[in-house]
Amino acid sequence: MGKFTPFLNRAIAQVCSQRFSAYGTQVPTKNGAIASRFIVSASALMALKCLLRTRTARSLLLALVGLSLSLGIHIVPQVRAELPVATDNLALVQVGKNHYNAGQFAAGIQVLQQAAQGYAETGNPLQQAQVLSLLSLTYQKLGQWQAAEQTIQTSLSLLDTVPQVNPIVRAQVLNAQGRLQLATGNAEAALATWEEAETFYQQADDPVGAIGSQINQAEAMQSLGFYRRTAQLYLRLEQALFALDDSPVKAAGLQNFGNLLRQGGDLEKSQDMLTQSLALTRTLALSEKESQILLSLANTERTLAQRAQVFQEPAAKDYTQAALTYYQQAAMKSTIPITRIQAQLNQLSLVIETESLSPDQGLLSSIAAGLSDLSASRASVYAHVNFAESLLKMSDLMVQKQSSDDIVAILNTAIQQAERLADQRAISYSLGTLGKFYEKTQDWTNAKTVTEKALLIAQQMNAPDIAYQWQWQMGRLLQAQSQDNSQNLPVNPDAITYYTQAVKTLNNLRGDLVALNPEIQFSFREAVEPVYRQFVDLLLGSPTPSKANLSQARNIMEALQLAELDNFFRDACAAPAAVDIDNVDPQAAIVYPIILPNHLDVILKLPGQDNLRHYAHQGISEAQVDQAVEQLREDLTKRSTSISQIKQDAAQLYDWLIRPFEADLDPANSDNPTVKTLVFVLDGSLRNIPPSTLYDGEKYLIERYAVALTPGLQLLEPKPLSRENFRGLIAGTTNAPSFEQEGFSTLDNVANELAGIQQQITLNQILENQDFVKENIRNQINMASFNLVHIATHGKFSSNPQQTFLLDWSGRINVQDLDSLLRTNEPNHTSAIELLVLSACETATGDKRAALGLAGIAVRAGARSTLATLWQVNDASTAEFMQRFYQQLKEPQLSKAEALRQTQIAFLTEYPDNPDKDYLRPYHWAPFILIGNWL
Repeated sequence: MGKFTPFLNRAIAQVCSQRFSAYGTQVPTKNGAIASRFIVSASALMALKCLLRTRTARSLLLALVGLSLSLGIHIVPQVRAELPVATDNLALVQVGKNHYNAGQFAAGIQVLQQAAQGYAETGNPLQQAQVLSLLSLTYQKLGQWQAAEQTIQTSLSLLDTVPQVNPIVRAQVLNAQGRLQLATGNAEAALATWEEAETFYQQADDPVGAIGSQINQAEAMQSLGFYRRTAQLYLRLEQALFALDDSPVKAAGLQNFGNLLRQGGDLEKSQDMLTQSLALTRTLALSEKESQILLSLANTERTLAQRAQVFQEPAAKDYTQAALTYYQQAAMKSTIPITRIQAQLNQLSLVIETESLSPDQGLLSSIAAGLSDLSASRASVYAHVNFAESLLKMSDLMVQKQSSDDIVAILNTAIQQAERLADQRAISYSLGTLGKFYEKTQDWTNAKTVTEKALLIAQQMNAPDIAYQWQWQMGRLLQAQSQDNSQNLPVNPDAITYYTQAVKTLNNLRGDLVALNPEIQFSFREAVEPVYRQFVDLLLGSPTPSKANLSQARNIMEALQLAELDNFFRDACAAPAAVDIDNVDPQAAIVYPIILPNHLDVILKLPGQDNLRHYAHQGISEAQVDQAVEQLREDLTKRSTSISQIKQDAAQLYDWLIRPFEADLDPANSDNPTVKTLVFVLDGSLRNIPPSTLYDGEKYLIERYAVALTPGLQLLEPKPLSRENFRGLIAGTTNAPSFEQEGFSTLDNVANELAGIQQQITLNQILENQDFVKENIRNQINMASFNLVHIATHGKFSSNPQQTFLLDWSGRINVQDLDSLLRTNEPNHTSAIELLVLSACETATGDKRAALGLAGIAVRAGARSTLATLWQVNDASTAEFMQRFYQQLKEPQLSKAEALRQTQIAFLTEYPDNPDKDYLRPYHWAPFILIGNWL
């Protein structure tokens, strides 16, 4: 027995001039737990009635009732009967919100359902609609999409029955509807809904609500890949936020905007917004908010570090240290347990990733103690799983041998909490992670049991972003168990089934994957790419793979190429379509080199149905391939390298990629149609060298075949080049201000290059020097139909999209801008760009995946074919090369690939080998590669 909170007593006394006490007694519930029931005296009941006479007192009573309900305290019927129904419903709504914010969604649903029913019984459709919108959001958190849809539709129907609806209420309901639409894959509808919501907030003169809707719109635009529109909306958001007076609302808005920018990949801008939010929060002395913003800022710094590590930038160490510092500050300043634990967990996982650092025992102990104090919520479940995953990694790295029993106990706690919350997503996540633990300890039976459960739940709730992980995990488990049991099966058929499902799930997800989890963009090689490569490894595992396996393997490699491009752009930028290569070009063969951990495989697709060949070079590692590529590229890009050295190093790659198939490609072999063009779907670092330079001991490959590259046949539009009404947009600059800004030299022969092309292309429009700017290109594309665009300027291709660009007169043309720049907005202009030519560009030195940026430009530009250079060539020889190429291109009997081949052979055979004009060297002719449609 004891008095209720003295502070509350004093507040009540100030309002009603009388004091009341609530005495508590503990009673056991059916499951043996202890619940508190408050017994309120008659005098207290009178005080409650008195409290309702003022707004302040009603708010205080509402807090009291809400607190009691959220703590599981039962208000005796005598008291409940004396409370106005409206107050009771408001209290229920507040409790529902508290449960939602705490991640206790199942409990929140129960309370919100009561509130909605209460408003329905009292004939209050407006409040009922509001509650239903919050209920829909709560259903969404648990993946109960049908219930969420029914609830939001009922909410909208109720609003239609109210003559005059407050625009803020309608906007709130629309926000919930948009969230559901985005979650269920209808981003376009979500965008339209949130635009409508913003209109209602503006009608209500609610700038904060309008900003929230704009943030939602930006999320939908990112999901749709509307790069340019998102950038414009970012500008509006920034202006709107800075127009607000300094306040906690502004600080929160800057934080939300910063988090959104991180998700969209604009990391430097995210860093800036969060830094300003932090400064404002400190000015306003909002200590708990400060810790939350520190956590957000640490996450951005960490993502910057991840990006820097992937692209081998020296700033990675500084970003990592900044992230660690912010995590420590966030944990130290937070008074909310979950925020403190999240900061500590992120600090721990970052320390583990940074192998030069060792986890502090004090940090581990603090996390363990903090986790035990957390009440059940989704955040608590994920915190337990996060800790278990970190402990698993520590065991892998031998940093500290963590007891298996400890890890299992932590994950079992997560599972129990998730089940108590009826949170299916959290249950699946926890079970799957437990399966990962059993996999590492080779407990195959338990691993399969819990992984199957996790997968079933993920599929039932339509959560493909986690389903693919458990499908992949099941494939690994089944294959590993087969090998462990010494079964004489090189490949477990059931493992193939699960890998097939995993790849299918990933293909369906496509660009959504990085939107759902932005960190995947920089962990792609660990979280996504292995699914494809391990699957191909299984398919090619037997000494003589079947034709079906070979066919599936080449399809998987093409799917991987698409996934890499999606990851590069953070959206599904390419629209694949099935192509029958025999119908495209019956004289073309397709070469698929596949780099696997311990062997290099090559699949050759010859003309004819299912005419596939395969060769595996056992014992050749990825590192060996990379070394051979790097050596040949260094030979090719230095004019001082001897021709004999180039041929020697080029012969190594020929032996790997082409020599096993010489008999199949031999025109004298009557079993196969004559092959005139070799099309390469290159893998990994192989994309950084031109296949035309491969040397068979007598001739370069280009002397025997026309050569082209493609990111995948699915991206090929099989249409020959039309020479009729050939019209070109020709652009370039000799010495733009942008060259000096970016550290590039002048291109003295660009004027000659453009003039020579003008002579070959009768119908042309030229944009030179000051006229060569983005807006002029866009205007020209929209004014007339060009089937050729030639751009002579500096540019760089990189695996980092931020470092993939062309330079116009005044600045960068980023790769993300190319789709809006080169694709017409006029519906009457039906002809696509047949050929985009980029001269004087180069792939980034030291970036073994730099050519991914070149493929990205080719896809983003929307041209059927792209001719570009892998390294920057002497611009005098480039001018000559381009004039010769366009002469060949005018010949109607030549394909684009053959026109390129004839130009390269001319350089090989027609120019003398002398210091001033040594054009026969591969340095001059080899960097020109054709990507896409070679016809």
